[in-house]
Amino acid sequence: MGVFRSLGNAIVNQFRYPKPYNWGYPVFFGAAGMGISFLALKLMYSGTLPFSSTSLIGCAIITILIVMLAFVAPSVLLAEHGGLYITGHYTGVGALILSFLSGAPLYLIKASFHNLTVAAWLRAGGSVIFPAVFYQFDKVSGSTLMLELLIDTIIPAFGFSLFFLGAVWQGFSEENKRWAFIIIPLLMALFSFDFLDIAGILVIGWWLCMVRSRTENIYGPILTLIGSRLTGILIDSVVSEVDLTTIRVYSDIPGTIYYSSVPALFVAVILLAFFRKTLGEFHFTYSADIYGDDRKPEEKDGVQAESLFRGINLLFILGMIILAVFWFLLFKGMRL
Repeated sequence: MGVFRSLGNAIVNQFRYPKPYNWGYPVFFGAAGMGISFLALKLMYSGTLPFSSTSLIGCAIITILIVMLAFVAPSVLLAEHGGLYITGHYTGVGALILSFLSGAPLYLIKASFHNLTVAAWLRAGGSVIFPAVFYQFDKVSGSTLMLELLIDTIIPAFGFSLFFLGAVWQGFSEENKRWAFIIIPLLMALFSFDFLDIAGILVIGWWLCMVRSRTENIYGPILTLIGSRLTGILIDSVVSEVDLTTIRVYSDIPGTIYYSSVPALFVAVILLAFFRKTLGEFHFTYSADIYGDDRKPEEKDGVQAESLFRGINLLFILGMIILAVFWFLLFKGMRL
């Protein structure tokens, strides 16, 4: 009995707020929130709702529920419990403007990787794998465009940034921040449940970590994602994403995507290099002017964080198991 009691206590202790904090701890709560959202939505859309899950209104409900349960609620609760600076520090309007403008090359990367990945996947004999959350909409007006921006960009951008670049980001100490640039993009890709966009999401995640590091807050990444979406609206006729709902086999993909996607990647790399240098110079100047050499420890990111490998714990593993189950169901064709 003593062994079982000790084992039970050890498991219970894993769920308690860790001191020091670690990056793996919030992953379980995000995955659990995602699982609860999927199960609740599956029950809802198995009933008699007057609209489908792929309609604009249906997708809005899905997005709000997932963002609130999987990203916002865990982040807020962890921040209140541990006193984490998950939103970061306001470092001026200049950083935010640069972040917003850096969304332009990010859209080029997202659209190009999407098109090239879909083409390569279908050419290899694969079938279209829809993301867990998407919507079909033909007619666009001013009001519907604002709703689209809200549900596919603004709300997810806020939730993703708060969770991954807030709650998870604070789990990396200053000396281990370089690992955040690898781990956080991987987590973003896992939580996206969007197989054909994984390559683009990994690059986007890396750049958002870069913006988070340079601006020292989550507002920069949020504006980056909004800027990316607005760029897509403006240049959709030049570089657009292949609509998965209109294709079935490789021959359905227009050959012109190669002429737009490949050059767009080169342009995006050049622009990201420029913004990386500019944001780096801004961050260096701002830090030197405001903090000098006397920046207080409590103002630093990750000051409450534990060692890197402490993030690979029981809760992290349980979170990965939950995500793996839903990825398996996604490949089996599960729909909400």
